[in-house]
Amino acid sequence: MEDYKSMGFENKEQYMRYKNDIDDYEWLIPPFEFPLGVSDLSNMTKKQAQEYFDWFIPKIPERVEYLRNRCAKDLSISVKELDFSPDSLKPLWVWFLKIAKVEKMPDELLAKRQEHFGHLKVSAIFENDNQLSVVTQFIIRDIGMYLGKVFTDNYNSITWNYLAKPKRDIHVNKPQLFGFVDTNYTPPFELTFEPIHKTNVQAGKLISNTQKETDLYDIVMRFVDYVPK
Repeated sequence: MEDYKSMGFENKEQYMRYKNDIDDYEWLIPPFEFPLGVSDLSNMTKKQAQEYFDWFIPKIPERVEYLRNRCAKDLSISVKELDFSPDSLKPLWVWFLKIAKVEKMPDELLAKRQEHFGHLKVSAIFENDNQLSVVTQFIIRDIGMYLGKVFTDNYNSITWNYLAKPKRDIHVNKPQLFGFVDTNYTPPFELTFEPIHKTNVQAGKLISNTQKETDLYDIVMRFVDYVPK
């Protein structure tokens, strides 16, 4: 029997609603349980974070190939256009904006959000009860993997790794890209880039209806400036 919670679903009924979502997109289910959804790794121990990282990195080639072929098929373009260049992010994001789905947040998740963030007393957190669908979030992870490959394929100094502390860091335990340097500071300031989070931020514009077809490309080009020459 499937472990629905580990897939990011609250219960079997919610899972069944999404089983055939987004034209049977074949999402990858991690063998880990996340308390707040498919991208929450914050409560993992250092050992669990390493296990997740060791699972995540080898999955990148197969997931980006599936993504490339699915995107090319849906847009009726050659898969060669999705060549991991920064420009290839433009058709990829056009495709994503066509298939991504926004939905009402389940009551269970609203309650969890209140439990975790209610102490902040920030009304904006609770003003919008929409969210990206669970399957859309799985697609975002695949796009994040593709985004990472855009950097690692084109810039030798950029590599994958993760940070196990400090725990207050919003990207703690998450696979992210290292090697960026902001030379506007003295001494230069080292930056990291968490591609799934960056993709999720751009995707979140669908909820406020402020999305653009170049959103993903624009954020990448902003960070290209931080790649050491």
